[in-house]
Amino acid sequence: MKITDITSTIVRISRSRDLATAYGVSTDTNTVVVQVHTDEGITGIGQTVGPAPWGGDPVEVIKLQIERYLGPALLGQDPFNIEALHQRMGQALTNANNACTAIDFALWDIKGKALGVPAYQLLGGAVMPGALCHGFVEREEPEKMAARIEELAADGWTWFKTKIGFSVVDDLAWYRDLLNRVDVGIRFQLDGNTGYTLGDAVTALTALEALGRVALFEQPVRYLDEMAILATRLRTPLQADEATAGSRSVYEIAERRAAHVLHYKLHRYGGLLPAQRMSAVAEAAGIEISIAPYFDIIAAAAAHLAVATPIAKWPAGFSDMTDSILAEPYQPDGQILKPPPGNGLGVAIDEDKLAYYASLE
Repeated sequence: MKITDITSTIVRISRSRDLATAYGVSTDTNTVVVQVHTDEGITGIGQTVGPAPWGGDPVEVIKLQIERYLGPALLGQDPFNIEALHQRMGQALTNANNACTAIDFALWDIKGKALGVPAYQLLGGAVMPGALCHGFVEREEPEKMAARIEELAADGWTWFKTKIGFSVVDDLAWYRDLLNRVDVGIRFQLDGNTGYTLGDAVTALTALEALGRVALFEQPVRYLDEMAILATRLRTPLQADEATAGSRSVYEIAERRAAHVLHYKLHRYGGLLPAQRMSAVAEAAGIEISIAPYFDIIAAAAAHLAVATPIAKWPAGFSDMTDSILAEPYQPDGQILKPPPGNGLGVAIDEDKLAYYASLE
């Protein structure tokens, strides 16, 4: 089998609710969808996020990277040789992890379809039920958030992620008010998105911890030495998100004891193959992970990785989008995102929707 063509399409889909973080407000999600075609009629599909302006390349750059550099380097190659193809992509263009991710997903999809097995079987087989999920509530006035939490709690959700990192005074007043409005069984994952200085983080996190019901603090500061200081001062587990950037970063986090949990965002690393390498380092260091499932093709890839990764024991949030490019709906089953049934990644693109969202560019 040989790769004959690689196509890429920019897709922007609005969020159901605006996402407010320490970086700013995001109203939609920008992605690039990739289709890798072969001479045996099997097409693999992949997708990646364009995280600009807050954390990586914009989708226009990712599309250019695929079409000018990465795609041509893979034409005529055997899609089964995923390790070798990663090396070819690295030689064709360095530091193109977002673009490589979409192609990596498509290669696993091709291999699974050709062999008649789901992708997680190629990753080592099932050891977990799927990607564990928590609820997510956007940072708003406590009264509005409490109403949303009550609505979701009726479906069994007890763990909710939301945002901090705006200011110490505002965050403490907001969290104190929110706790007074929600059931005592509700726990919160508080994500700072590197918004605090170390001094503010010490003040805010120790006070938030004292207020109670914090399940996890996520990346409140930017640098590893600051994370390591916080890890020694807090009783609550600390999760690295922005600091998690490949196998070397996992080693450095472990060496400095800067986090108890790692939050995987697969588009940052180049796909499933690099993520498996990272997990080997994390497991050796006694660190567990959560895997961001996002949505659509990315979600399917995340679920396959989670099922095959014994340290994927912490929850993450499924993105709430206004639409999907998939032919069939794909959502969590309760609080678990299970891999779709079928071979490869197990999902298919709705070509009409892909063409519609491409036409909006």
